[in-house]
Amino acid sequence: MDSLTELAQFMQTSQRLDVKTVALTHVLDSTVEIILSLVGLTGTEEGKSAILSVDDILTALFHLTTDECLTLAKDAVLVLINLTAEEAGALKIYNISREIQPSFELIPLAISHIINENSNLAEPWSMVLSNLTRTESIVYGILDILDQDRTVMMQLIKAFTKLQYNQKKAKLDYLGPIFCNLTQTSRGRELLCRNKYELLDKILPFARYEESLIRRGSTIGILKNICFDPIYHEIILREPDDILNVILYPLCGPEEFTDEEYELLPMDLQYLPDTKTREQDPDLRKMLLECLLQLCATRKSRQHLRSKGVYEILREYHKWEQKDGKDKDCLLACENVVDILIKKEEEISVDNYKEVEISKDMKEMFIKEDEEYLRDPL
Repeated sequence: MDSLTELAQFMQTSQRLDVKTVALTHVLDSTVEIILSLVGLTGTEEGKSAILSVDDILTALFHLTTDECLTLAKDAVLVLINLTAEEAGALKIYNISREIQPSFELIPLAISHIINENSNLAEPWSMVLSNLTRTESIVYGILDILDQDRTVMMQLIKAFTKLQYNQKKAKLDYLGPIFCNLTQTSRGRELLCRNKYELLDKILPFARYEESLIRRGSTIGILKNICFDPIYHEIILREPDDILNVILYPLCGPEEFTDEEYELLPMDLQYLPDTKTREQDPDLRKMLLECLLQLCATRKSRQHLRSKGVYEILREYHKWEQKDGKDKDCLLACENVVDILIKKEEEISVDNYKEVEISKDMKEMFIKEDEEYLRDPL
């Protein structure tokens, strides 16, 4: 502990460049023992805990992120990425940045780099912000900042949706997880779904973005979070089915349907080519199916899904998953949706599933049934 405290004084921005470089290298280097026989402080849980326990080190790291030497500033941000990888570290970093005097504008600094087209630090700062937004209490603080200036969210969306936005070749893929994490809260969902800004519409194309699993997955995650809230189901199921198509398209294959079935399908999902393939990542397929399950919550949405041939699409998808996909979680998720859609509303006799109270015993029974299903071989 004393060694780390002593190290902090050599990391001040007022120190000579060579002194700061040596000090920061000690923190970053995964091969150097610094304290308590820990190897690579930010590369081990013990090492991260040691750094997080010394406020002076954290304060020094904050200030080094703005150092005039780009290499030092970048290395300092890389340390913050490691330190914020778990919730405890993220909370510590966030809280300390606010408690020190004067406070360190951690979130505004991260955002300023991300939306700056010429920033060399946009990528690592987006990863820090992605880590921070995984903690719900921090998300509310970030939303407070975004609410102060509504144009900031629009700038962040632009940075995400405009490929090659950053002139220093930062891809900014991690903006996707940031938006996804924000939409885990009701305020975040409301921010993204405001019709005035059409932010949701701008990110939808990335649900098919093959070049980046992070972008594709986070966009699908955003849709899943929004589907969780019934008040946005009308937006998701609006005509001309553009958002519903985003959910269904990755689940579609090249199979043919009868003329009557084709008439049900949204126009963009009819007569797909023989080369059409399904989403290859099972986690993303499962998330898409969970979107549909959430949309099955209300009678109005269920009727809409049936009228759009969702059952017919899932019928063919289930056959493919059994033969080619072979993922039990996806099969179960598919069957959960189909079990609802094949029923008549008279059988369901519930307008909104989310308003039905389920006893603890019933919940445990459902969980046990799912576990038994997943244990059975395909």
